[in-house]
Amino acid sequence: MEKSGSWREFPSTLLQGGRSPRALRVAAFTILILFLVLVYGGSSSTRASFGNHKRPAEPAATVGVPRPSRDQQRLMDAASNATLGFSSIQFINLPGRFDRLDAASLQAWLAGIDITETRGVLAAEINDVGMPPEHSPRLRKEEKGCWRAHANIWSQMLRDKSPAVLILESDASWDIEVRESMSLLNQHFSSLLDKVQSRPLPNHGFLSRPSTSVTPAAAAAATTTAAAPPPPPPAPAPAHPDDPWQSTHWDLLSLGQCWEGPDNKNVSVRYPDPHVAPGIDYWGEELGAERVVRQSGGIVCTTAYAVSQTGAAKLLLRTALDLDNPIDLIMRLMIQAGDLVTYSVAPTVFAQWEYRDDIGMRERGANSDINSPDGDGEPNLSGWEAVKHTGSVWRKKEGHTSISFKDMALERAWGFIFGQETTLERSQA
Repeated sequence: MEKSGSWREFPSTLLQGGRSPRALRVAAFTILILFLVLVYGGSSSTRASFGNHKRPAEPAATVGVPRPSRDQQRLMDAASNATLGFSSIQFINLPGRFDRLDAASLQAWLAGIDITETRGVLAAEINDVGMPPEHSPRLRKEEKGCWRAHANIWSQMLRDKSPAVLILESDASWDIEVRESMSLLNQHFSSLLDKVQSRPLPNHGFLSRPSTSVTPAAAAAATTTAAAPPPPPPAPAPAHPDDPWQSTHWDLLSLGQCWEGPDNKNVSVRYPDPHVAPGIDYWGEELGAERVVRQSGGIVCTTAYAVSQTGAAKLLLRTALDLDNPIDLIMRLMIQAGDLVTYSVAPTVFAQWEYRDDIGMRERGANSDINSPDGDGEPNLSGWEAVKHTGSVWRKKEGHTSISFKDMALERAWGFIFGQETTLERSQA
């Protein structure tokens, strides 16, 4: 008895030149499936890069990490746009620090982000008559200038009613894939807000404040009716791509602190990020290619942080009353007192860079706009032979233990722009 046709006979049918309609239909369907798999299921390494560099092939997804929902993906996409989901990225830079402006411009171009230069405030511009009161005068003019540069942004935010802004200091560095890292952070930051049952913070700005007008009827009712209990806090509105970081829920989001205390270290979400070099210690736990987003325990350093409207108002008011400490320590004290709702991430997404010690820049004082130059006499120039081969005069800030870039944009810039086979020595006189 002849066997009936089956899918197992499909290949031989085609090879033998079979012309049955069933075989042709099966062949057409199979070709269509293969085409769709190639188009939609191909290697992710063919995706366009965020910045002006070729994106390497991405590793396989970590087992156990749920795929984001469609709404989550919209937020993640917004958080990885050219301003990383904020209304702007403000880059503070002193007049004359052309080297730092150029370093930031190269990093931004390679990573595909948009930064806006904000003028720093020189020590020579600080006049006591224009400074806030100080119950314990101790700040140097350089420290006051640093505070004022940040305060100028907070002040502008309140005048413009601006949503959250990301502030970078002039020595900020980042990984070349910072946009993808911010997308991943956004997904798990939203999970942390859900975990702590976060609600929008009180906003007493005019546009957000409830109406205080009382109608005659309401006034009459109030005199005859017992006081009702206060209404429960409103449920949070769903997050929207216009504000993917839900900035009404926090005052600060620290992305570049150089140190942080252990308080609240367990109010956190740990998650994978392929752009983190493994091995960072998180309070006794060694992290892999991972980060931890957490409720802050009090930060030091303001290399990179996002500030919301409520955060800008609190910081401006606190420092207007008493400018008694450097700005990062004031933030730290406010966080520890519960006056500044702050979240942070470790390892940090941004960090400080500095020049190598052995190319003469340390003696100039080029590694700090606040502290005095290091050393006197002849500069140490012994590192130039290494620079010829590495194509980098920059490095991660020494002593900052939470830096874990896999591909620091400044360190990799030469290889991306000129190619690994080209060395600085070729174009030196």
